[in-house]
Parts: sequence; C-alpha cells; structure tokens
Amino acid sequence: MIRRFPTLTTGRAVRTLLALLAVAVLAGCGGGGLQLHDHPLAGHIVDAGSGSELALGDALARMSQADVVLLGEVHDNPIHHRLQLKVLEQLSQRRHPALAMEQFDSEHQAAIDADQARPDATADSLADAGKLSREGWGWPLYEPLVRTAVSRGLPVVAINLSRAGARQVARDGFRAMPDGPGRGVVEPVWNAGRQATLEGLIREGHCGQVDDRVMGMIVQAQRSRDAVMAERIAAHAARGVVAILGGGHARRDLAVPIYLDALAPGRRVLSVGMIEVQEDALTAADYPSVREGLFDLVWFTPRFERPDPCEALNKAGMAKAMSKQ
Repeated sequence: MIRRFPTLTTGRAVRTLLALLAVAVLAGCGGGGLQLHDHPLAGHIVDAGSGSELALGDALARMSQADVVLLGEVHDNPIHHRLQLKVLEQLSQRRHPALAMEQFDSEHQAAIDADQARPDATADSLADAGKLSREGWGWPLYEPLVRTAVSRGLPVVAINLSRAGARQVARDGFRAMPDGPGRGVVEPVWNAGRQATLEGLIREGHCGQVDDRVMGMIVQAQRSRDAVMAERIAAHAARGVVAILGGGHARRDLAVPIYLDALAPGRRVLSVGMIEVQEDALTAADYPSVREGLFDLVWFTPRFERPDPCEALNKAGMAKAMSKQ
C-alpha cells in the first residue's frame, strides 16, 4: 500500500540536501527555473515496490549494493545533476565504478579511452574526444560528473547509439544495429504489451502528432538505443556502473533494464527514477512511476520550468497547414 508523506519523517536528510542543492543551483543560474520546492514529496525517496519511504543513507546503501545503478534524469533539471554527482561521489568511495553516459555516442569510445589515459586529461578534453554536443546537452550540467570521473580515475563509458545509427535502424531495421550482443537480445525480450506502451509514450512525447506510417520506425530506433546502452553497460557491470541517462531509458518495464536482464543475468540492477513533482499530485500513489513500479526507487525533486513543447509544435503545425491553403 502506498502511503502519503504529509510531514517530514525519514526524508529529512534528503530534504535538507535538496534545499542546499537548490540554493546552489539558484545562485548559479540567476534564480530562475526551479519550481515547487515546498511540494510535500520534493526530496523524498520512495521504494516503488513497497511504497515505503527511504532515508537518504538507506537509499545510498541500496545503490552501493547494486552492480549497476541507472540514474534516470530529466536532462535539463539542474537538481538531478547535483544529486547524480552526490551519488557518484558516494559510491566511488567504496569501489571504482565506471561512469556510463548517454551524452557520449559509443562510436567515440576509443578516443575517450585514449584521452583519459593521458596524464593531463580533463573533463573538457574528454568532451572534445567524445565529440559531445556541448550546446545540445548543456555541458555545464554534466561537466562536474565527468570532472569527478577524471579526477578519481573512473572509466567514462559512452553508451548512446548515435543519431545517424538510430536513423539507419529506423530505415533498415535491427539488422542495421552495430555488431554486438545488443543486436541479439533486441527482439527476443519484446512483446505486444511493451510495443503498445512504447507507442503510447512516443505519441505523448510528440504531442499526439506522430504519423502512423513512421511510428514503427521511431519504435525501432528507440529499442535499438536501449539495447545498445544495455550492451555497453553490461560490459562493465562486474566492476560496477553508475549510468547517467534519460528517465525513459531507465524504466524497468520496457527500456534498458529488460535488455540488461538478458545480457547480464544475475547482476544486480537498480533503476532510480528522478521524477519532477506535479502541483496537483501530492501523494506517491498519484505518480505512475510509483504506482506502476516503473523504477526500483523514485526520487522526487522540484520541477524545472521550461516552455511547453506541445505549444510550439502545435503552432508549427498550424503554420504549415495555413501555408498549404
């Protein structure tokens, strides 16, 4: 049974950490962007399986016991990156995990390794070697993570399938995936239920404006990306992995975890969803992430203010329609 958290209990340490991080973020970005700091769930960590709240120390202990920790983020939320950094710093005190990042395309791994082997390697030099899109990914948000990995000698692992690679899969099917174990598991783990769920998420993410003719192509591209990410992560699971990736890729029901189960059986995979609170959703049970068990742990955070993507997309669609009249 999911319970509500009307007052601070075991979440006090988390809330204190969150407040300190929010102050630091606001100081660094001129005070804009973060909303709902006082939401009753902000800062709480919930075990989605039991619905119970975890203290920060207990959550970190759970992460330290896992072989793979997937930190599913909202890419532009600065609080998520500060929390990820805290997790990486904590877990790297006990072992020497790899830092796996969606922000780097896997085809550049050799260049990343070569740069990291240099005694004068820096976060910036790794970003250059890995051809990271600094503007596209918002490099200042990720730089502290990479800098920590470089300073502590943690391998940086590129896990993403490039846009060009995903487009090729969308066009030519899974046979166009890179050679490797990921290609071998992408189809066996799939089923009709997962297909329907992913199609629904894609429609929602594209504001309902997805042509049915291309839906299958988008699904293939997404599945191939998840399988490649899992393949790259599985290769380092024995030493431990902290993975930085979008929340959708960390879902236990249809993304990276289902491929990791096939590629690294027996490895302990912990999926952490960093979920932005909603003004009209005040209990953990109000969130599908908890209610449907989409992650192992759900870490609630303030929202980051951003433009409504559907508004811009709808305007573009209307302008296109009018131009044809």
